[in-house]
Amino acid sequence: MPLSPSDRRFLRAIENLKIYILVLALTVFVSLLLAPPSEIQLTTSLIGIALCGVFWLTQKLLNFISLLDLELTRLINALKRTLPKEKQHEYFN
Repeated sequence: MPLSPSDRRFLRAIENLKIYILVLALTVFVSLLLAPPSEIQLTTSLIGIALCGVFWLTQKLLNFISLLDLELTRLINALKRTLPKEKQHEYFN
């Protein structure tokens, strides 16, 4: 099963997400050091929103991995049914 263009875009976005998370963490750390106590509530609210986005993307990635696993399992089972016994033993043992 070849990956669709939307799957490739999603995986590329996940790769970029690593960089964004590091930049976000550094920005939050610096802003917490420099912010007066009254602005810390706003900063923690923004952190909460960012974490919700990260958890949503993680859920999408796990769903994609599950679908890919199901498709690969289906493909391997189809191969096992159609290959001769000697080829099955060669490839799957």
